[in-house]
Amino acid sequence: MSARLLVVEDQVDVRHAVCNYLRLRGYSVTEASTGGAFVAALRDDAFELVLLDLNLPDADGLQLLREARTESNAPIFVVSGRCTEADRIRALEYGADDFVVKPFSIRELELRIRNFLLRQTLRTRQEDDAEVWTFADWRVDLPRRVVVSLTGEPVALTRGEFELLCCLVRAEGAVVSRRAILEALHDTGVLMGDESLTTLVYRLRRKLGRDDAGGALIETAPAVGFRIAVPVYRGAITGD
Repeated sequence: MSARLLVVEDQVDVRHAVCNYLRLRGYSVTEASTGGAFVAALRDDAFELVLLDLNLPDADGLQLLREARTESNAPIFVVSGRCTEADRIRALEYGADDFVVKPFSIRELELRIRNFLLRQTLRTRQEDDAEVWTFADWRVDLPRRVVVSLTGEPVALTRGEFELLCCLVRAEGAVVSRRAILEALHDTGVLMGDESLTTLVYRLRRKLGRDDAGGALIETAPAVGFRIAVPVYRGAITGD
């Protein structure tokens, strides 16, 4: 098992015990002891799974979880001694993929991780490969969550940017209202308001560039919403 894991835990003995065991099981493990280190690691690297403690010295784990869900699609297991029903429900509402209560068995934790990653792999293989969309010079592969140019150059999108793009390409050029976009983002765990959506659209526009005529690929329908401004095709088109 060579999956990349991020373990965020301020208790040194707990963090070392978990990380050492996971490394013995073949995982590649990065350690973080503060909220700041967690944010930096998540921004600078890609992880198959994150283990996040809620009680950190410089930040509240639930708020970190909520903010992370607007920037990253990495699966997150909350691992915490805060075991009230309210904490568990809030963590799941904010996008946690599982909630592990302290104290816990490290072996059981590793089995949960292994089974989760296995299901993720199987789900990816079983996804409908036809769920690929092409517009302008871009190909959006929804099952693999990859966006590349027709010449094969990838573009790095945040979780929110990717979910926004999915929402727009699935509309195949039709206008999608702001409300519908916000609801679709909410359903995928990306929580934001109307002003944040405007910023998200702006960022995605900059990353996608313009069409051959110099127009923006994402067009604003005033007082309504947004649409892809060029033809959108279902299926992959090669750049040959």
